[in-house]
Amino acid sequence: MFMKRIVSLLITMSLCLIALSACSQHNVEPNASNPDQSEVTASSLAENKHYPLTLTIYDDAGKEMQQTIKKEPKRIVVIGQGFAEWMIAFGEEKRIAGLAYLDKSFSEYEEQIKELPIMTDMWPSKEAILELQPDLIISMSSAFQKERIGDISFWNKRGIPVLAGINYTTGRTIDSFFEDIENLGTVLNIQERTNAFIEKQRDQIREIGKIAERAQDKPNVLLLGTSGETTYYYGPSLCLIDEMIVGAGGEYIQVSKDTYVEMSEESILSVNPDKIIITGFQKSDSQALIDQFLHNPKLKNATAIKTGNVKVVEYTTAVRGSLGLADLYKDVARYVQPELFKGE
Repeated sequence: MFMKRIVSLLITMSLCLIALSACSQHNVEPNASNPDQSEVTASSLAENKHYPLTLTIYDDAGKEMQQTIKKEPKRIVVIGQGFAEWMIAFGEEKRIAGLAYLDKSFSEYEEQIKELPIMTDMWPSKEAILELQPDLIISMSSAFQKERIGDISFWNKRGIPVLAGINYTTGRTIDSFFEDIENLGTVLNIQERTNAFIEKQRDQIREIGKIAERAQDKPNVLLLGTSGETTYYYGPSLCLIDEMIVGAGGEYIQVSKDTYVEMSEESILSVNPDKIIITGFQKSDSQALIDQFLHNPKLKNATAIKTGNVKVVEYTTAVRGSLGLADLYKDVARYVQPELFKGE
């Protein structure tokens, strides 16, 4: 009888141990011995805290609108090469489901751009965008017009939020460029990287400003853009480089504030700039573009032409801003105040 009780007790204990073992296998807690699950759980918790989020954007007319991002965007249609470059730089290019409207300007990311799923180098159709089933569209605000890709409400009615770049409307400033970067960081939940980039850029700009404070003479600088045989002036609300010129110790010649103005040789002579900056799309064409002005007999009496002070800068960074903003700012400073910045 005693032996039967011992055997019965041992069987009962074995069954309990088996049951406990099974329970423990179905209730694994994330810990150091299971790092993958810990990381996934932490990532999921962080995402759940970040989304949904509501963002203020502006349409092409400057009207304020709200966009709600319900979850982390994984399939993004990007319209505008500059935005694609930002995503590449911040390591988020895998989210791009389709890219359209390539400006063909010089880019250090040219090879990476070629590897992206390019829809068209012009405006894509609504149907082409819908086929990609995006959960977000990132674009310049000017794209959101009925005759282009449809207005913002068109996409919102289909459950697709948009992120429209502020700095693609009138009123372009360095601050609004940084705000676009901040918005991208918020929407993609990568604020640590975007904030670090912004702070580094702002630090470099502040250092340039400190040096420029020592400027005694401030040269008058005229910004010109070229399109075929026509030359245009950019009002300060239509570009960023006006802030760079002033911040570097120069005076930005203001012909008009909010519009493009065609500039003939007579118009250029009438403002007689000390220095001329030209925006050019292709980096390789810089010298040829400079020569067009230096060798133009109608401009020979302009101060900038007499002294050979004509410089070409890359269009996108000068007008809308790019990841090389602080680099261009320093380059402009060397041109505007060469004596102050010759060692920089």
